[in-house]
Amino acid sequence: MSDVVQVDVTLLGRQFTIGTPSDERATLEQAVRLLADKIDTIQAGGRVMDADKVAIMAALNIAHDLLKVKVGDGGLEMATIQRKIHSMSEAADQALSASQQKLF
Repeated sequence: MSDVVQVDVTLLGRQFTIGTPSDERATLEQAVRLLADKIDTIQAGGRVMDADKVAIMAALNIAHDLLKVKVGDGGLEMATIQRKIHSMSEAADQALSASQQKLF
C-alpha cells in the first residue's frame, strides 16, 4: 500500500489540497495540467464567464473527449481494448506455463 501525499493545486485562482497515493501523484499532476489547459482554452475564447461556469465547461470538454476515445479504423473502445489485452495476457501465461511444463 502506498503512502498518501498532499498535493497543492491552483486552478482558476483558487488553491486546493488533494490527497493522493504517492504512486499516483504524477497522474494527478497530469490531470491538473489537462484541466488547466482546457480552462486556458475556454478563457482564451474571449467570453467573460464566471469561474464556476469555466470549470464546468472544462470538465464537460474533458468528459466528452474521454467518451470519444477510439483507436484504429475499427473504432475499438477502451473497454474492448482492455478486455482484449487481458485475454492476450492470459493466453500468453497459459502458453508459457505449458512450455515450462514440457521442459521439466
